[in-house]
Amino acid sequence: MCSLPVVVMLGSLAPASATSLPSTAAPAPSLTWSACGADAPAELQCAKLAVPLDWDEPNGKMISLTLARASATGKAAGTVLFSPGGPGGPGVQVLSRSLHHFAGLRTRMNVVTWNPRGGQSGEHLPPASCVTGPAFATPDNRREYDLALRANAAAVAPCREAAPEVFAHMDSATQARDMDAIRAALGEAKLSYLGNSYSGVLGVSYARLFPQRVRAMALDSVPDHVSPLAESERLQYKGLEEVFKRFIRWCAEAPECALHGTDVETTWQDVVNRAERHPLPGAAAAGDRRYDGDDLKALAQGMVLRVAGWPAFAKAIASAVDGDASGFDPQGRGVPPLPSALRAVTCADGFRYDGYHAYRAAVRRSAKVSPNFSGVRENNLLGCSPWAAKAVNPPAPLPARALAPLLGIGPVYEYASVRAVTDQVPGSVTVRYAGIGHGRYINDGDPCVIGHVDRYLISGKLPAAGTTCPAWPA
Repeated sequence: MCSLPVVVMLGSLAPASATSLPSTAAPAPSLTWSACGADAPAELQCAKLAVPLDWDEPNGKMISLTLARASATGKAAGTVLFSPGGPGGPGVQVLSRSLHHFAGLRTRMNVVTWNPRGGQSGEHLPPASCVTGPAFATPDNRREYDLALRANAAAVAPCREAAPEVFAHMDSATQARDMDAIRAALGEAKLSYLGNSYSGVLGVSYARLFPQRVRAMALDSVPDHVSPLAESERLQYKGLEEVFKRFIRWCAEAPECALHGTDVETTWQDVVNRAERHPLPGAAAAGDRRYDGDDLKALAQGMVLRVAGWPAFAKAIASAVDGDASGFDPQGRGVPPLPSALRAVTCADGFRYDGYHAYRAAVRRSAKVSPNFSGVRENNLLGCSPWAAKAVNPPAPLPARALAPLLGIGPVYEYASVRAVTDQVPGSVTVRYAGIGHGRYINDGDPCVIGHVDRYLISGKLPAAGTTCPAWPA
């Protein structure tokens, strides 16, 4: 962690709303950089920036953001602001361990990141209260739904009550105002941004608020926050089914697949349906825990989205045919809850259902799109109710004509979702990654992706439409 005595105060740079956006930002004080902690690379410098807790009250209570900078190794042409995703991913720690991926970009650009408000760094919300949250719920009727909502509220309460003011101001539009404060403090007239995974929602939120301040924006494996929730969920399921088809093809070709020579899809659906009627026992560590069909689909999602997880997924299905669900959850932990700190962001950003009927309608829609994983996403999103107020930063279109062209990176699972965002802005390009891996630039250091992203962020030059990066490593 970075620790600095100097905190730059910034209270009037960003507007409370897009309609009140001034033509020019107020002058910003410069940041004071010094060495980060002992665990950080020597070339990384850190600073502190104070921003309003509530941007609607710019002269009110402030919170401090930790920033980190990796300076350009050549003559700097500007600065790229990077966020790793999460939501709430600790940018300082991620940049520290992934600095080698930025070597090409740093030949011409400084790279700056930050630990976002209320995020996983633990600087604003107490980790002890916020690392757990609502459990995965699978209600089949109104009574079970109401029970799940009460359990959700009780699970979120410790985190929410530990720091209620921070918890209430974690939506991505608020964090986009933090980003604009960082941009101004860096002395950059416009923002150059690299957003990984959920940080695409921060990028999209920034583009809606400050379109004229976007110089370049690269979005890697990001969710769709421009379409209505029903459409963005359809695209997620579409990607998940495409990955499952690849798993089936692998099983047909690979003798080592435990389901080789069988009808994999029919076998999987039979297992899920039987478990839904009569939940299956798991590993000894699970005790009396049993797994219904929704549990199996939720656990299987993480296995099928990693090619390395396919052999274990096939073995788990084969064991479940014989009534043993332990292969899906060897440690007997069940479906892990999403931390309350993450819920505070996603729920405020509109990834939620308002009421039982909306939830049931979504489940019915998913069954038409995803015969193999329907209900998984809907059941996960139930964690937002009933404690969360109405979404303050719901999905909405981009001001397309006011924005410079965007660059998207879309692996198989996320390709349609990324395209939903980039296709709104004329001249934008989305590079298709032929493989499945999520977060090609920062998570995997894919040289093809890195080359396209670096070129765009440095020079503004986009790859040709239809560009594809091969699955890597081959």
